[in-house]
Amino acid sequence: MKRLRIMVVALPAIALCAAFVLAQSDLSDQELLSAFDKARLFEETTTGITVSIVAETAEETSEATTRLRFKTIDGEDYARIEFLAPEELAGQLYLSTPDATYFFGPDLDFPIKTSASSELFGDAAVAQTSGIEFVGNYTIAERREAQLENGSSAIEVDLEAVDFSVAFQVVTVLADSETLRPAKMTLYALSGIPFYKVFFVSYDENENDLYVKRQRIENQLIAGNITELEIVEITREEIADELFDPEQLGAP
Repeated sequence: MKRLRIMVVALPAIALCAAFVLAQSDLSDQELLSAFDKARLFEETTTGITVSIVAETAEETSEATTRLRFKTIDGEDYARIEFLAPEELAGQLYLSTPDATYFFGPDLDFPIKTSASSELFGDAAVAQTSGIEFVGNYTIAERREAQLENGSSAIEVDLEAVDFSVAFQVVTVLADSETLRPAKMTLYALSGIPFYKVFFVSYDENENDLYVKRQRIENQLIAGNITELEIVEITREEIADELFDPEQLGAP
């Protein structure tokens, strides 16, 4: 599951800016997408995380805790998201497989097929919570120079999904030109209207593995709807393949 400063008068600074632009332009599309994934997502040694979610609307604030488990089986990526809290959601889970995404709960006898773009909690979709992987799912349509909010140089990249099985068909990524760490991505509806803006608020490092620790999702269609996710625990333990098999959900 992995992974040019603004114009100034000093000539050395201008030369350094040019070097940053040149280094970025030298990267192939695959290398650039890989850099974005490597910065945001975990290496395969991480098999599980616990995520705290706080969802705000104009009327209320609600909280949830989910446990995510990851595994690569026969070269394919799987993810399982289980609710630990609140009590009324405990036991519900989403299972993402290469073929489909499934929902299962204590009151169901068998899993139900759903979409990776389905809302998990607040405005956090299943795909956003488990991590949107760019490599293999998107191609680069356009690159351009941009700026971060602090004024530093950035690269903005438009991505297009490789097929209709990908949760979000169009994504725009804004990343620091020097580190290639994404600062923000915009997820679009099929109509081309911005659906969500996802801000990568803070990064952290665990055993030399860089990842996004906290992110904020702002709903672009409903003003005031903001969902924040924060990783509060990381685990590295062996997980049985059966936990990622939809046919095992509901089995006696």
